[in-house]
Amino acid sequence: MMNFTTPRLIKDKQNKFTILFYLEGKRYRVANGKKFGIDIHPNKVPITDRFNEANNLLFRIHKALIEGWGQSTSLRDTFLKSVQNHSISIDAKETYKDSMQRTLSRLESFLKTSTIGQINIKHVTTLHCMAFLNSKCYTPNSYNTERKHLSSFFSKLFKPENITNPISSIPVLKSKPALHKPFKDVSIVLEDMKSFNEKLFLCCLLTYGCLLRPHQEIRNLKWGDFSDDMKHISLSGRRNKSGRNRIVPLNPYILQYLHRGMDTINIFTNEEKPFNKDYFKTLWSRYKAQSTLVEDLQTLYSFRHTGAIEIYKRTNNLSILQQAMGHSTLAVTLGYLRGLEIPSLRLEDMPRL
Repeated sequence: MMNFTTPRLIKDKQNKFTILFYLEGKRYRVANGKKFGIDIHPNKVPITDRFNEANNLLFRIHKALIEGWGQSTSLRDTFLKSVQNHSISIDAKETYKDSMQRTLSRLESFLKTSTIGQINIKHVTTLHCMAFLNSKCYTPNSYNTERKHLSSFFSKLFKPENITNPISSIPVLKSKPALHKPFKDVSIVLEDMKSFNEKLFLCCLLTYGCLLRPHQEIRNLKWGDFSDDMKHISLSGRRNKSGRNRIVPLNPYILQYLHRGMDTINIFTNEEKPFNKDYFKTLWSRYKAQSTLVEDLQTLYSFRHTGAIEIYKRTNNLSILQQAMGHSTLAVTLGYLRGLEIPSLRLEDMPRL
């Protein structure tokens, strides 16, 4: 049982609240619930509501302390036990939770067969972490993902105690961007695909016509994501890669293939639950294997890239392309264009004699 003092509420002259408590002799003074994974910020609400909000936070923090919040006891555990006890924030995106859980499962399997698993978590070194990262032949992107998740795991344990994260000295691997070769005539491919599988056809049509990402954004689409007049698709920041709310227009030529159902129903399965994350990847592999129209390096993302190229060539406007692609910053869009190898310089821009 950890020793802590009962948290108490403090109010300053500016009507701002903080919560003070001591945990195992260490003084804590917090103004919001971020440290506890609680989305409560009393000092950001109107003054008339602050006291009630602060009291709500006080109750939640006290409850968290009673339930064992604090990292000190966790630092007495072995590496293996720490991994088994690790909890992922409930506020994290579902895609992140799934990815993080896969890393933890692989790490747990590795530690069960290695003496590293019995080392006290405080004594885990960079070399121990490298042993896990090098235990499998990862691509640079997969290696960096595993590294990022390990860093997050140690950060949650070590940061409150000012212990150096052992991942910080492991360099990120340089990765070559994948080339998703665009289609020369996308309409011919789509027409051929329609007779192969209508669900794959609709996925690719939305990827091209709305520039949504196929494996998450499109696969998880529900009828409730469409506006009442079926002219727009709206995705919250939790549903897309950029983390920002996204609204995209729905092209009329797509509308003829959509037959609206109940808001909670997935547009592909006709149930609340979507297909598994590899569903369209598997269908695409089967289609590509029997198709004479698909070339090497052409993937599901080639439909998105083909649409992006068409928008940029028609508008020559990076801001419009950024909005259409749902990129978080213009820098991401610039990097994307470089990856597509679209020339940004025109002949008329070059020096003349």
